[in-house]
Amino acid sequence: MATAPPETQPANASSLRDEPAAGNVRPQAVTPETYLDLQKLTRKVDGRILVDDVSFKVAKAEILAIIGPSGAGKSSLLRLINRLDEPTSGTVLLRGSDYRQIPPTTLRRRVGMVMQSAFLFPGTVASNLSFGPAQRKEEFAADQIEALLAQVGLGGYGDHDVATLSGGEAQRVSLARVLANRPDVLLLDEPTSALDEQSTREVEQLVTKISDQRQMPCVIVTHNSSQAARIAHRAMYLAKGRLVAIGLAKEIVDAY
Repeated sequence: MATAPPETQPANASSLRDEPAAGNVRPQAVTPETYLDLQKLTRKVDGRILVDDVSFKVAKAEILAIIGPSGAGKSSLLRLINRLDEPTSGTVLLRGSDYRQIPPTTLRRRVGMVMQSAFLFPGTVASNLSFGPAQRKEEFAADQIEALLAQVGLGGYGDHDVATLSGGEAQRVSLARVLANRPDVLLLDEPTSALDEQSTREVEQLVTKISDQRQMPCVIVTHNSSQAARIAHRAMYLAKGRLVAIGLAKEIVDAY
């Protein structure tokens, strides 16, 4: 375990495990190219500090888990990364560019977020997936929709009404809708907390597969330390809004 310095460098390939521990699903190390660089992020609301001077980096294709007790500021921190909430101070560099210089709608496309509950629009699965591209006046053809659904294990579901989906299916559609925007980074806020064990493992496997295939970094907030150890390269422990420690996922989980 490594206690976080003021600016934590991204883990390089040699510091990430190349082979998964028994039962883990994360097989590959990552390259050290930095995609996200959080610099002294702080958020205060009505005098209360929700996020306190947090700095860390996330590398290409890396999965980073954020763990900590309830009320630690985990979700608050995640919402700062794509400006769903505004930091009181500090900033984020997205592939070297200050995110304050990126239009919010563009930023939220490039830094996609999957929420704890799948908030889907009424209608078909296909209409949900085509929504983002349509907002940018981009064609999203039926074969593209089917290919994306197949990637998340829902091939042939395009015509299904979202009201008929199970919780696990709805969460996978939510993930596919974010992926339709071709994000650079994927954020996940407790994406499996409402799912049964089988659906949880399916979503975990999807996240790791997509991160590997697209070489896309993922930051996941989870209350499940075992999940962090299974799927993440690194984990960070947050308490009272502060970054307490960051390091290899299993080491952080074992320590906290």
